Amino acid sequence: MASKQLILMVTAWDPQTLGRWEALIRFLVGEKLQHNGHKPKGRKSGPVDLAQQQSDTLLPWRQHQSAKGLRRQKRDWVIPPINVPENSRGPFPQQLVRIRSDKDKEIHIRYSITGVGADQPPMEVFSIDPVSGRMYVTRPMDREERASYHLRAHAVDMNGNKVENPIDLYIYVIDMNDNRPEFINQVYNGSVDEGSKPGTYVMTVTANDADDSTTANGMVRYRIVTQTPQSPSQNMFTINSETGDIVTVAAGLDREKVQQYIVIVQATDMEGNLNYGLSNTATAIITVTDVNDNPPEFTTSTVSSNTSAQQCPDTAWL
Repeated sequence: MASKQLILMVTAWDPQTLGRWEALIRFLVGEKLQHNGHKPKGRKSGPVDLAQQQSDTLLPWRQHQSAKGLRRQKRDWVIPPINVPENSRGPFPQQLVRIRSDKDKEIHIRYSITGVGADQPPMEVFSIDPVSGRMYVTRPMDREERASYHLRAHAVDMNGNKVENPIDLYIYVIDMNDNRPEFINQVYNGSVDEGSKPGTYVMTVTANDADDSTTANGMVRYRIVTQTPQSPSQNMFTINSETGDIVTVAAGLDREKVQQYIVIVQATDMEGNLNYGLSNTATAIITVTDVNDNPPEFTTSTVSSNTSAQQCPDTAWL
């Protein structure tokens, strides 16, 4: 079978620095090399075989144009992104990634990691096999305790000499819905004038969720569960599901009939999904305040008095 070449050009562009990087990747179709990269015996070596050997190694990026002109980009480590879900059940240690330098084909390399979570408190949350470069997490993660870690990976030769510049490692703890919304207060006190029109603001209740607020795990929604008494309507108030603002929704507030309402409010995460979200409740006590809406009234409609007229002598003032 005749051998064919497939050549791909990968380009990366940085709009901030106006830098452009390109890498040439060659694939050989129909030609099989031995595991060590050499062609089987009896076959002549050629440019196609050399291209296959290069595809087995890390290719350097070439920077063609930037603010600093033309230059060749240094080879770098191969570091995949690292995401760790919180509350993992293990077993531990649990492998995350393998870190390696492309120079490990030439010399023996020893790997290590430094930073908070490695050699700084909390100690040994992460570990690395110095020979293979396999990196592990040693215990369950808690995003609410720490959401991310910044480590540095090091590579040295057998004599301790640096063979690569240290590289940054960012470990992100993936959030799980493991926290209920918590109201700032268990009891809220508010008031509203009697006779207020529908839409009148009463008070705001607030619940916080320790989970990631950028995901549904930490997105809280509110609703009114019960209102006591249910007079003159069972729905005298409504609540903004996102802000927690309580407002009047019906007319008929009359302090002379109902002086106080007790409203039970529920906060649920997962954007208010009652099937999957976690919930908590708080009590809102709403006092109906008096306004001057009643004129004075006599207790009886008529008043009578039994007094007899008496004659008095004239008096002269000197």
